[in-house]
Amino acid sequence: MKTVLFVFLLIPTLSMNAPLDVTWPAGRAARENQEKMSAAYLFPAFVKGMVYFRNGTKREAFLNYHCQDGQMRFLNPRADTLLFTGKYLIDYVAIGDRRFVLTESHSDMEVIGEGGRARLAARTQPEIAGNSLSHSGQHFSASEGNAGQVQMVTNQGGLVQWQNNASGHRWRMKTSYFLIDQNRVVHAASRRAFLHVYGRNRRQLTRYLRENRVDFGHADDLQRLFGFCSSLASL
Repeated sequence: MKTVLFVFLLIPTLSMNAPLDVTWPAGRAARENQEKMSAAYLFPAFVKGMVYFRNGTKREAFLNYHCQDGQMRFLNPRADTLLFTGKYLIDYVAIGDRRFVLTESHSDMEVIGEGGRARLAARTQPEIAGNSLSHSGQHFSASEGNAGQVQMVTNQGGLVQWQNNASGHRWRMKTSYFLIDQNRVVHAASRRAFLHVYGRNRRQLTRYLRENRVDFGHADDLQRLFGFCSSLASL
């Protein structure tokens, strides 16, 4: 399928030095109906948010986060669903009080901690789970080993539930955590990553890790560790 690339200017009166570049989602129709959107997206509809660029400019857009693909998307005036390119130009995207960072190599993810010289971020996407249950104790099947085939439905509270479609691979939602340093380099959350990013405070950090058992796959543990590191970095 041929990719169409063009520039979409959300607010023409803003600076032209940070254009929003977008592409058509590969393998998908330009328009997605409401039923598919509510099943695949974080929010029940595209909502107004703000795109903050690294050069200090910002622009409003109608945004939504595609959970299956791990990609932030937005609408143009024709209501076409589009993907961001040139993500290195974007500092972060805000939807309400939630922030997201867009990366080329690790998909897009939500910021769950920010302070000092780093950000803590989380990415939740489907993964093959064999015969095991998902983190919520629920599971679903997909006809092929492709996350795009997963069928997800949401209840009135916006919580994701799984819907079986055809026999085949079983999937679950897996959350991975990342540390993004001041140079915007993304590190998978681990002991090594924290010691690298906070190398100036290696002695205090090593003591903390020795005295506290940190599960690097658990949000609460990571947020406590991140808070400790941020307090050291601000000294």
